[in-house]
Amino acid sequence: MSKNFYNNISIQMAGDDQSPLFDDLIEKTSFIQSASSLNLADIIAPAENHLDTSKLGHLWGDVAPQDGKYTFEIATVLPYYLPDFEKCPEYSVTIDEAEIFVSSRMVKCFYTKDASSPSPLQYYLVHRLALGDLISKQGLLYTHPVPLRSFVTKRYYMEGTSAEEIIQNNFYSWVRHFVNDLSRLLDSVRTASPKDTKQLLPQMATTLLPMFWISVKGANEKVAVAQFAAEIPTAAFRSLSNLDKSSVERAQDFLEGSSAIPIHDSALGLATTYAYYGYLGLALVQVCIACESVLAQAYEKFLTSRGVSKKKYAEAERDITFSQLLNLHLAAVRDLSKLIDHEKILSQLNWARRCRNDVVHKGSLQQVVTVNEVDNAIDAANKLKQFLLEDTK
Repeated sequence: MSKNFYNNISIQMAGDDQSPLFDDLIEKTSFIQSASSLNLADIIAPAENHLDTSKLGHLWGDVAPQDGKYTFEIATVLPYYLPDFEKCPEYSVTIDEAEIFVSSRMVKCFYTKDASSPSPLQYYLVHRLALGDLISKQGLLYTHPVPLRSFVTKRYYMEGTSAEEIIQNNFYSWVRHFVNDLSRLLDSVRTASPKDTKQLLPQMATTLLPMFWISVKGANEKVAVAQFAAEIPTAAFRSLSNLDKSSVERAQDFLEGSSAIPIHDSALGLATTYAYYGYLGLALVQVCIACESVLAQAYEKFLTSRGVSKKKYAEAERDITFSQLLNLHLAAVRDLSKLIDHEKILSQLNWARRCRNDVVHKGSLQQVVTVNEVDNAIDAANKLKQFLLEDTK
């Protein structure tokens, strides 16, 4: 039988997993201690600066602090299952003295209490083992449990006069640190056992995590839960971005063309994505890939136009460095006086090259790098690409 033959099989979901949930793990997260009733129509997202939010009321206004402190917990669900730890679907790990809790048995249980007025977006966030008890106690008429993949949580302990003020001042930093923690968890698991984790995506980003649940506990053990989105587009039920006519035509040209998308174009697109989600070192690596690619192509074309054979160039190509292409050969290939602000552009790209060397040779950036600096390097790379490609038409 051909190895490419697709044989249909019946796959039974692991929905009947009745392995115990230990008490010490239950204590690590409020999301398992009780079920939370939520509605997909009520997702809190960042408002634009020009919007008036004064009439929206206060979030969690009925949750008072306990001795001036609140316990917050942020949670999300990964787009895939993390492996169990020694056959346990729930476990906790410690990252920089903070615990990350993982469960592969959480569900969204959509429900209706009143058949005459169903609410299709209303659901309980609940652990699978508590589902039967929830349905019985709440008298739910119709239920539709949707299994979630790996559900992960992290706690924060904060002082403040109101839970709303704390969440407004800390949400983005919590999300950023949480995503960084998840990336470390994924890298650790992937490195520990590559064969068991080959399906995990290389990088973590908020677009893979469309929703964050945040619980707050205050005085008298009162707990409240709300749904949040790190960005408005990730919370929407439709696409909020749009390609204009020229972009659509360009995309169609790429799709219909027989040749591959140029590496410098795809690398700069990936650099923009990496920079947006905080992977600044990887963004600068992609910037350098784009620049070296377009420079090498221009230099090869220049030399062959001067009579150098492709064979001779191929023999010497491996000894030509990115630094030489950028700082020496570029001036031979093109008249740099025609590149506006060429000194600034070369300075920014040389900075990117040094950062790239840190990432590749030392494993990480060796200096503090800002998003603005990376954006400037991406812009410089685009100007260099445009300059070289326009001159070769």
